[in-house]
Amino acid sequence: MARQIVWSANAQGERLEILKYWADRNGSTRYSEKLDGMFRASLRLVAQHPKLGRTTSDRDVRMKSVGDHMLFYSITETEVHVLSVWHGKRNPQARPF
Repeated sequence: MARQIVWSANAQGERLEILKYWADRNGSTRYSEKLDGMFRASLRLVAQHPKLGRTTSDRDVRMKSVGDHMLFYSITETEVHVLSVWHGKRNPQARPF
């Protein structure tokens, strides 16, 4: 049974910031919509197969790559908690996990 996907306020804000950046940069929402679809599709896979992502330095947090971005999440019996959305070219020292 697939788990429910729950976005933290932090992750939701980061996701919206990334989507807005691309919409502003490209003058169109086409890529932002595609990227958001990629995020959602990856999370649906994670909901079905929660150990799909790689482990991180925090043993309770896993990471799933989506293009140049990383989705950090934790899992419970019934939910996938999305903790952060991170662009791979940002400062790796500032990464959340």
